Amino acid sequence: MEMERFRVRIVDLRVVMVVVADGDPDLLVAFTAILDVLASECEERLRTLHEWWSPRAPPASPGRSAESLTDDELRGSFRFGRDAIAELLGLLGFPTVLRSASGRRFGGKEAFLLLLLRLGGRERGLELAQVFGQSPPAISEMYNVALDHVFLHVAPAMRLEIWEEHLPAFARVLRERGCPEGHCFGFIDGTMLTICRPTTGQEAMYNGWKRQHKVKYQCVVLPNFLIGDWFGPAAGRAHDLQVLADSNLVARLQGMRGRLDVELCVYGDPAYPVHDVLLRAPKGKMTNAMEAYATLMSHYRESVEWVFGKMGELWPFVTDARRKTPGSCATSKEDCVAALLTNYHTCRYGGVANRYFDTLPPSMSEYCAMYHLHLDNQNMQ
Repeated sequence: MEMERFRVRIVDLRVVMVVVADGDPDLLVAFTAILDVLASECEERLRTLHEWWSPRAPPASPGRSAESLTDDELRGSFRFGRDAIAELLGLLGFPTVLRSASGRRFGGKEAFLLLLLRLGGRERGLELAQVFGQSPPAISEMYNVALDHVFLHVAPAMRLEIWEEHLPAFARVLRERGCPEGHCFGFIDGTMLTICRPTTGQEAMYNGWKRQHKVKYQCVVLPNFLIGDWFGPAAGRAHDLQVLADSNLVARLQGMRGRLDVELCVYGDPAYPVHDVLLRAPKGKMTNAMEAYATLMSHYRESVEWVFGKMGELWPFVTDARRKTPGSCATSKEDCVAALLTNYHTCRYGGVANRYFDTLPPSMSEYCAMYHLHLDNQNMQ
């Protein structure tokens, strides 16, 4: 915009010089020649900028090749090694070519690497444009089309029903590790992620306790350190009871308990109500025995915080409030995709809770097969 205004001023100045230097031909020729050169340079700069910012501009370079990076460098930048990236491309069903809404075509692998790099780092659009050899608008399109593709896996992959047959085994693992609740198979908690102040509906997103604008998610963590159930986003001012009711988790747990014909429950903090399938830490005045029980259970419930901590460490993009503006970017999709990628990372590389509970997560292919099988069974019903 500034360059265009500068070009217009040069043209106006040339017209003025023609009038002012009308009596001095030599001066007129000298000044008009200089102004013509400046105008030509401005037009060239404008053409370059237009090609750079145009979403349909051809790439300035062939893009970034992961083949030139070592496995450690790949894990540092993209959080997954070479073999894991290749496997994820197949499991997530990335095609060779992705097409955006504007019709632009992107390589599937390049788009997935962009998604991993942006979620796992703090690079801005211009920096990513230089890395991948695309214009900034094209980078935005490529990122969004990759984000939308992975988001399709979020709902089926983080649903507690896919683990239904394994819930009694999870309860047995916790019991063998000394958990006083013999039927507890997992732990429930919520997390809040900070966002920029929304342009509309900001009151619903404002959390009076934290005094910030937030989005809230509910999570059930299993002993294998995977997110077994993920619900959200919910408004930042919503109470945990409201989020629990909206997720319909209690009714779903009761249904699974009835189908398995065994006692099952999850354990949460004192903010949750007491149900036959949901236990909470005692609150109010407690006896010594109740305090000892709450202290012991808190050691197990910390696994939820470990998952949230790992998610923020792997994907710092989701914890950077400056880059999360509701209405102008898909903040909720990014949070959910980051949670799913955290699960896949745990399947591939394990986590601290796996050592704590002495459990192993499934492989990435086994995890993918589980939720696809459950999805197929649902479609057949």
